[in-house]
Amino acid sequence: MIDTEAMEIVSNTIGIKNHIFKADIKELARVWEEPLRDARFADPRLAFYVLKAVARAYLRGRNLRMGNAQGLRRHEVTEAKLMRILVGYAAGEMIFSCLREVGVISLQSFVVALNSYADIADEVNDTLQEEQNDERG
Repeated sequence: MIDTEAMEIVSNTIGIKNHIFKADIKELARVWEEPLRDARFADPRLAFYVLKAVARAYLRGRNLRMGNAQGLRRHEVTEAKLMRILVGYAAGEMIFSCLREVGVISLQSFVVALNSYADIADEVNDTLQEEQNDERG
């Protein structure tokens, strides 16, 4: 299930129409799963890193300047929202078997799977916390 409010925010931020962004989400989820299928093993850390790379590449392709640390910080909330939208979409679709294997059956289950690996748990929590703080304030 796609979070329509987050979709509107991200699509407005990157300057494209909502229906185009929705189609992009569907394609990005397929792009996210493809390398995991080819890797032949299920690891939530790999899924997270691929998700982050897919989200960042998409945003760069939509002309968000992210070539340095300042640019990355400026757009990290948009990146986090996009990642969250992708997880939500993939969790709601039964066609992503590799993603389901790594715990993408809901946002919470994916976070739990990631938290079992201490090396990226802080990064995931920071990303989600920044998004929640942005939504509140």
